[in-house]
Amino acid sequence: MELLTSKKFKLPTLYFLTNREEIKELPIGIPFIMGNETDKAYFIQLLEWEVLYQRAIQSGLPFNWEKILKDNGYKPVYGPQGFPVFFDYKESDVDYDKIEADIIDLSSIKEDNGDFKQYINDCTAIIDTNKLKDLKVFPVWLDKIEKAIETNIHNFAIYNPNMYNKKLEGMYGALEFTSPSRNLIICDISGSMTKSIATFILLYSKTMAETFYADILVTGGISVVYPYELIHTLDVDKVYTEVGRGNEGDIFKTLLSEEKTYKTAIVFGDNDHPGGYASRNISDADGKKLCKWKVDKVISFHRTSNTDLAGYSRWFTPKEVEKIANWVKYLN
Repeated sequence: MELLTSKKFKLPTLYFLTNREEIKELPIGIPFIMGNETDKAYFIQLLEWEVLYQRAIQSGLPFNWEKILKDNGYKPVYGPQGFPVFFDYKESDVDYDKIEADIIDLSSIKEDNGDFKQYINDCTAIIDTNKLKDLKVFPVWLDKIEKAIETNIHNFAIYNPNMYNKKLEGMYGALEFTSPSRNLIICDISGSMTKSIATFILLYSKTMAETFYADILVTGGISVVYPYELIHTLDVDKVYTEVGRGNEGDIFKTLLSEEKTYKTAIVFGDNDHPGGYASRNISDADGKKLCKWKVDKVISFHRTSNTDLAGYSRWFTPKEVEKIANWVKYLN
């Protein structure tokens, strides 16, 4: 556990944790992020870029984001990006439960292909972290640590009037930290996803999963679920080697064919959806029939649209849908 610092700028107070057990050592409400030791440099860069971006915005003047980054010693790139289109299909009589998919064993993959190290420098877009903080899916960091602690306690605790109060020695109520139902985070990292977006959500997915009690599903050329208990095995350096930059629907369909229940699913993506990339085209109507994952609420982060659902949430039948608008700022 360590406080993240930069040689270039003063960063917000934010502790970097590599082990879930370290959370117990932090005072309640202290802002933190989770990751592997190799992720630390990535987080520092993202925070540095956020500091630069906020300064540019506060100036109120037009700015060239790529030039600002270069002037501050970075080597920004424009990552490869596809242009997804909607694939919609008519309802059919196909028995999709008979379609099998090969689940790929990732344990044999030892080396990364270097894609993540390249894509972390993509300057095409920047994410508005306030949108995620407002959803209370990971602790807030602010300039003043006292304010951050106060905000985080309010975000992650509730008052239970039935609890025993030690100070008052009676059933007068006390502060109780929430223990939510299991949730889900879906990260589409396919070729059409802007790389600055994909790398950001991959890095922060562990922290979101930790504070939001969530499983993580990463989808690209294959789809892989990292249960909450195993989120530490998600290695962002290898993810583009393991998962790839394509799209698929067969493994996704197989995963959704086993019954699971989630309170909320946060889905990052674009127009690409599993029905358009399965070995047999699957309509949304058929996808909803075969999906056995019960999701009460979907929070959709579509990278370019304020009205469309992120594609890999289209087979769910939630009671509530929230579409997050203007969470990505495309630059230059």
